[in-house]
Amino acid sequence: MNSKKITAALLVAAMSLPVGACSNNTEETFIAETTAATTTEAVETAAPEPVATEPVETEAPVPVLSEDSLYDPSNPLAVNPISGLQTMDPSNVGRRSVAVVVNNSHSAMPQRGISAADAIYEYQTEGGQTRLLCVFADVNTIPEIGSLRSARILSTDLAAGNNSVFIHFGRNARVPEHISSYGIDHIDGNSCSAGVYSSSNYADGYVDLPSGLFFWRDAVWKSQRAIEHTAVSDGRHILEAIEYNEINMTDNENNMLFNFVPGNSSDIATGDPCEQINVYFSGTNDDALFVYDPISGLYSKSQYGNPQIDETTGTQIAFTNVFVLYANIQPHGDTTIDAYLQDGGEGWYVSGGRIIPITWSKNSPVDPIVVFNEAGEELEVNRGRSYICIVDNDMQNLTTITSITNS
Repeated sequence: MNSKKITAALLVAAMSLPVGACSNNTEETFIAETTAATTTEAVETAAPEPVATEPVETEAPVPVLSEDSLYDPSNPLAVNPISGLQTMDPSNVGRRSVAVVVNNSHSAMPQRGISAADAIYEYQTEGGQTRLLCVFADVNTIPEIGSLRSARILSTDLAAGNNSVFIHFGRNARVPEHISSYGIDHIDGNSCSAGVYSSSNYADGYVDLPSGLFFWRDAVWKSQRAIEHTAVSDGRHILEAIEYNEINMTDNENNMLFNFVPGNSSDIATGDPCEQINVYFSGTNDDALFVYDPISGLYSKSQYGNPQIDETTGTQIAFTNVFVLYANIQPHGDTTIDAYLQDGGEGWYVSGGRIIPITWSKNSPVDPIVVFNEAGEELEVNRGRSYICIVDNDMQNLTTITSITNS
């Protein structure tokens, strides 16, 4: 990979004032350049003659926190493999994540439930429109989420790379054969939808659906928008659908989404300042804008000229990590596209107010995405929620990065 470090001349005066300062600051925007255990041995002894004894209970050894571990034994919660944070119910350890396709068209705003996702992929579909794939390490944490939309091969492969159970509402005609070929576990909500309901009509928010049905169309949304922008479900119903379809939730590998580190990533620590990054997906979605807040340490997302709000919480979605992965995306010859993720590519990693160029790979539809630093080593990633943009190589030069400079 050719080095794609941000032009030095643009950064000579960068960050000489605190990022939060507003006086005497000017913004400098530029176009992204083309790239970016000790083993204890058992000692055998001759067995004594059996005698009657009371059973003795022994406690399991307490794990010791090592320097490179994400686990703190004083915290009763478990490490979430999608965010790297120790925030997960211990009963979910060893269970598969769930990935849900969510509508991202302008006509389907606002969305519900997306702020609770541990990671979100945004990716292109036909016509330059984008959709979201929201990943939850624990299905039980999924609030009412929507509006749900149909599967594409690209979203299928992103879900399969995390060994997630793939949740969608409808599908493109080419998806079923692809899912069958790679043995990808999925549920199509369009084939088990119950009609129009509103969870607000129920005391505990739970919609008691007929047997074998786990998705529905929201009655309020149906009165406000086109029907294709109204499908919803939640973690309780999705889990019921998983159990009904006898999908195995055991994840023997329990791999981390990224190479999370317990402290701050040494890779991003040497990066260039990045107050904002605007990701250009297409003429339809040209302003996936992430703005850094030095107080929270998060990047807040906007699109279509407005903050991207979760209707359930009323808050703007925000993330510790932002990834921009440029990919070989080509028209299929019909109305759909093909994304050749096995080709890998270049991109950016943004976190903590800084940005560095990266490369990435994905060996097959069911393999994970692996991200590397400029030295070709697996990237150190800060723990926290991540937003991952899958962007056409042809749009690479239209990504803009903004740093604060002193006037």
